[in-house]
Amino acid sequence: MAPEILTVDQVAQLLHLHVMTIYRLAKEGKLPGFKVGGRWRFCQNDLETWMVDQAQVARLAAENHRLKRRTVHG
Repeated sequence: MAPEILTVDQVAQLLHLHVMTIYRLAKEGKLPGFKVGGRWRFCQNDLETWMVDQAQVARLAAENHRLKRRTVHG
């Protein structure tokens, strides 16, 4: 079965972000996507993996911050 391919508008709706933010993140290589005929497209499976990874990064950053605060404040 072929993976589902999403448009910029669909990704913006999925991530609750503005369309221009999706364009910027894709152009900067921060969001997994590819161009077809000059238009951005996104594989839903890649986006789901990316979201899980981003959540893990956020959890680790929060834990790191918490540990630093504990060390500094005793």
